[in-house]
Amino acid sequence: MIKKNTKYLLGVVFLLLSQSAVAQFTVEGTVIDAQSGQALVGVNIYDPGSEQGTTTNTEGFFSLEIPAQSATLRITYVGYNQKNVEVSADNNEITIELQKSVANLDEVVVTGLASSVQRENLANAVSSVDSEQLTGTTSSQTLSSSLYGKVAGANITSNTGAPGGGMSVKLRGVTTINGSSEPLYIIDGIYLNNDAIANGSNAVTQAAAGGSSSNQDNPVNRVADLNPDEIQSIEVLKGASAAAIYGQRASGGVVIITTKRGSGGKAQFSASQSIGLTTIQKKLGQRQFTEATAESAFGPKGKALFNEAKSSNRFLDYEELMYGQEGVLSKTQISSSFGNESTSFYVSGMLQNDEGIIKTTGYEKQSIRANVDHQFTEKFNVSVSSNYIHSESRRGLTGNDNTGTTFGVSMVATPNFIDLRPENGVYPAHPFNTANQLQTRDLFSNSENVNRVLTSVKAEYDIFQKDGNYLALQFQGGVDFFSQNNKLIFPSDLQFERISAQPGTLVETNTNNLNTNTSLMLIHTFSLSENATLVSQGGYTSFNNDQNTISTVGRGILGTQTNVDQTVSVSNNQTRIYQRDRGFFIQEEFNYNDTYITTVGLRGDKSDRNGNVNEIFYYPKASFAWNISNMDFWEGNGPIDNLKLRTAYGQTGNLSTFGAKFTSLGPSNIGGSGGILITNTRGTDDIQPERQKELEAGFDISAWGGTANLSVTVYQKNISELLLQRELEPSTGFSFESFNGGGLRNRGIEASLDLTPVRNNNLNWNSTFTFSKNVSEVTDLSVPAFDVGGFGTSLGVYRVEEGKSATQIVGLDPVKDSNGNFSGDITTKKLGDGEPNFQLSWYNQLNILKNVDFSFMLHWKKGGDVINLTELLSDLNGTTADYDDTDLTFPDFVNEAGGITDDTKNGVKRASLLGVTTRQFVQDGSYLRMREIGLYYNVPTQMIEGISSALRGIRFGVSATNLFTISPYRSYDPEVSNFGNQPIAQGIEVTPYPSTKQYYFHFNIDF
Repeated sequence: MIKKNTKYLLGVVFLLLSQSAVAQFTVEGTVIDAQSGQALVGVNIYDPGSEQGTTTNTEGFFSLEIPAQSATLRITYVGYNQKNVEVSADNNEITIELQKSVANLDEVVVTGLASSVQRENLANAVSSVDSEQLTGTTSSQTLSSSLYGKVAGANITSNTGAPGGGMSVKLRGVTTINGSSEPLYIIDGIYLNNDAIANGSNAVTQAAAGGSSSNQDNPVNRVADLNPDEIQSIEVLKGASAAAIYGQRASGGVVIITTKRGSGGKAQFSASQSIGLTTIQKKLGQRQFTEATAESAFGPKGKALFNEAKSSNRFLDYEELMYGQEGVLSKTQISSSFGNESTSFYVSGMLQNDEGIIKTTGYEKQSIRANVDHQFTEKFNVSVSSNYIHSESRRGLTGNDNTGTTFGVSMVATPNFIDLRPENGVYPAHPFNTANQLQTRDLFSNSENVNRVLTSVKAEYDIFQKDGNYLALQFQGGVDFFSQNNKLIFPSDLQFERISAQPGTLVETNTNNLNTNTSLMLIHTFSLSENATLVSQGGYTSFNNDQNTISTVGRGILGTQTNVDQTVSVSNNQTRIYQRDRGFFIQEEFNYNDTYITTVGLRGDKSDRNGNVNEIFYYPKASFAWNISNMDFWEGNGPIDNLKLRTAYGQTGNLSTFGAKFTSLGPSNIGGSGGILITNTRGTDDIQPERQKELEAGFDISAWGGTANLSVTVYQKNISELLLQRELEPSTGFSFESFNGGGLRNRGIEASLDLTPVRNNNLNWNSTFTFSKNVSEVTDLSVPAFDVGGFGTSLGVYRVEEGKSATQIVGLDPVKDSNGNFSGDITTKKLGDGEPNFQLSWYNQLNILKNVDFSFMLHWKKGGDVINLTELLSDLNGTTADYDDTDLTFPDFVNEAGGITDDTKNGVKRASLLGVTTRQFVQDGSYLRMREIGLYYNVPTQMIEGISSALRGIRFGVSATNLFTISPYRSYDPEVSNFGNQPIAQGIEVTPYPSTKQYYFHFNIDF
């Protein structure tokens, strides 16, 4: 009986084992990008039935054992649409193609310090730019220029066309009047220094006329040092509601940059080469003279020189001579990613050499990066990022000038009938100006050398993890050090130096800057239930800045010496800046089933920039997101896939300028005895940060399977305690002091629409529209209205006035009487506004027949007036290209006021109205521009395999930037600023380095 039962039990076991063997199989496959065919690494493969999963390796391969006869695998990968794939024992070898997601709802967005969140749950309007959007269409000289038109709410402008940068970035309008308006840049946890340090050319040009030269020397922003090709992603926190966690340094917004990291597996290499040309974007042309007009403009000497040129048929195109070089552009990039299960490396190197459109100008950069990630134990990991950069800028001598020495000011005084070219190495003197611009260009030198080291360390220790309870300790530290050397050499044989009492000028400026920052944070994640999670975090932060700038001017060069100490007289100036900030933050996030997400937080900061160095200023934040599409009642049968409502509030600060709280001392020399005197500016011992409060609200909606995604945000931010300056009673012994007072408001709307109009095997088309509009107003001003930037009301100036736009441009204009006629009086009134009415960009990516990529971006800026003083100077010198035309018209009362008629020449009309009206100089800066366009071919995988098994991809193509610009503006480019990064007074043109367009050929290889 026992034997019989044993046989029976053995039979049942054998039968069960047989059934188990039948109901089990292994599925193997490869996951690739549907457009490029490239293998995708780290794709999640999950079987919900068995709760088993795996990920793809470096070849895109996976293998998964399924304990059933069939299954439906869920395939997920960041940046791609989820896909469900049915598999069985008869269908267990598969290739899965994933389509890129336009919405990227599963994308993890870094929002600051220890914070990150899935885009699906994000309560703020944070703009993200990935590596493909950043550099996938064309090359760019600098990081800022590669962001053009790609961030809603960002107004990015080029201060000059000179190689190597000089960019201004403003997020959601003007946020200060006298403080810093640029965003805070953070790269891999390093607080980046983005100062624009003057090169010292003001010693010769006298552009500032006794004022600050820091914003009229065409300085380069130091964010230009970064290599865009090494960047993985950029998150832009545009307002206080998102940036509040960064406290008193974040009123201009925060740009968080994450560089590329390595991955495990065998080494993979990539190399790319770009070769291109740069040319002037637009020529203004020259006036075509006659004997009469030459004499009228330049007197008898002009008449004689004109006849001399006419007799030999020698009329020169000075725009071609000066700006006609087709500069060669070259950029070489190599990178490698490799590692094992515990350590990964990313190593990258870059060589860049860009020539300018002006001979002797250009930009060179070399960069090397090493990023290392190591998992010491299951609980402890460390990431290190290191970057060394060397750059050299040669920017020429352009822009404003009160001595007639810059290229542009010399150009507007140069008619086409004089010859300034050298003969036997000798340059003739300019008969109508103090400088021969060809001689200055060829003999003068303006170089800027920068050596920079960026290093950060991030260490994370998991203190415990148990039953949905997770506590981690994170340390992060960063170092940013750069040494900048500017050297300008004005030889003694230059025309304007020969008339000096001490011919020849040397200017050398040396700056050493060190930024250090640290943070120590605790992050606690606690699962209250299956659907509810609390994430708590808090920490301590510190930031130090030491900057030392020494500028030396030597006059009277001895022979051919180029050392400052080999000059007849030497003067020195030193600027030292110290800053010490300390702060803390706490934040609590509650997430219920990815449906309700609430975040509250508080930042506290103190700084030695404040009057009371120990006073802590607090910056709260709060946000709420409601994913309606995750509600139980949402059936999801209609066209709408996801719908989220969100609102957020936050506060940030803006520190006072260095030294505002101190009464400065200056040197004196009385009767040969040295001493120190108190300057005319009194310190303010109670100075404190500006405070910005922002409320934003919006919604995100996705429809038709992610083929359409719309995001809309409205915001209002109020800035109080503005950093202003006021005059003092003479009895105080001082003239000025800084103080906090007044208010400023920005209101705006941002929208982005992502579409996939076509998606099939032959064509995949992604299209993105980005729209933004901002309106500012000075809501409170405790001092009389004052001018900021510009050269007086007769030429147009930015004026800060209560109840008016912060970027209004005022100028002179005649007054009408009750009959509409000129009354004889002239008033000052608003004639324009530097802020655009709106901006709209249209970015497109098309993949054709899987192997051809075509992309382009159109950028439309409506409004945004520019003060065109290049045209004024040309008119005053009688050289404007349209000087003799008569198509320029003004209202009748202006004609009456200026005594001009419709037959009066354009140049005469504009110049004769100087002092009567400023309208002719305030011009519409609207434009439609092809920012970038590119066409690439990806060699098919089958062809690559036939060449070598080691090759992973070959890609080549052509691209262009600024291919065309359509604008009513009557000069080189409406995107210009003589005053650099000054918060308000941008959009003033004074004979700049003309803007350029670039053409490239690209070759990339992966192996």
